[in-house]
Amino acid sequence: MSLFPEVAFMRMRIPHAPQLDVPDMPPAAEAQALAEPFVALARVRREIAAGLPQGLFEVAYDPERLAAGETLLANVDPAVLVPGFLAAAEKLLPAMGNIFPALSRETAALGQLLAQGPRLAGALVAAFFTDAAEDFLTLGMELGLRPETLLFLTQEIVATVLRAEAARIAALADDALWRKNHCPVCGSGPDLGLLKEQSEPTEFLIAKAGRLLLHCLLCGHLWRFPRLVCPSCGEGDHEKLELFVPEGRQRERIHACHTCRRYFVVTNRVDSDLAFDPDSLGPALAYLDAAARERGYEPICATPWNQFEA
Repeated sequence: MSLFPEVAFMRMRIPHAPQLDVPDMPPAAEAQALAEPFVALARVRREIAAGLPQGLFEVAYDPERLAAGETLLANVDPAVLVPGFLAAAEKLLPAMGNIFPALSRETAALGQLLAQGPRLAGALVAAFFTDAAEDFLTLGMELGLRPETLLFLTQEIVATVLRAEAARIAALADDALWRKNHCPVCGSGPDLGLLKEQSEPTEFLIAKAGRLLLHCLLCGHLWRFPRLVCPSCGEGDHEKLELFVPEGRQRERIHACHTCRRYFVVTNRVDSDLAFDPDSLGPALAYLDAAARERGYEPICATPWNQFEA
């Protein structure tokens, strides 16, 4: 069951002409209500990241390894993030308790447990970077916290730490060497696509269409990706790729793939000088996620705002 009413879309398979899809526009209040807490979280996370100590680790940049698909953090020991994790948690957890009142008990409890020393922080960071869901299940049971909430809180704390570091090392992520579907900095998936103006004069012929940048859910890095390729399965046949553009909202769209049945949300910022926050755009466009899920597509990256249940 969707949180939003159905949306009027123009549907097109590249490069065919658009065709009308379904009726009605969603009321802005529906999307805004879902987005507000995540927009507030993005703002607080950014403010805390700006005050965190930086230079927790060094990156050994190797262009050949980057070209082969190795992320910049691939050889960094997650344990080096523990001091930043503790510093971020001290400020972020109380803020998250205010933003998400339903989690206030668990944010307070985790904050108290982390204040007792670095051991728990090390276990959480290690479990997160090894993608060990069973570790969060075990830790959650031991701590009296719901495993899914513990994972969510851990992810947001790690995201805050990485945002403090990403700007320092992101310059090493050469777009000419990296055209993968995961972040070259931390290896996480994209929660959003951005079409931006094309700056390279050698690509003048596609300048008006813009270049596609993918936004990392975890560290916030933006990296370039081929526009007419599915980031999930690599499908490049235009007949199997489809766009859904909401009527009256030409800057917002769903990119969907018939091969893997995956989608991602994209916003067109070509020829727009308006300021925007990529961290807040994903949740603000959650009504597009709802529309894509109703059409049988799955997101290429699961986020707290694109998981809908009846």
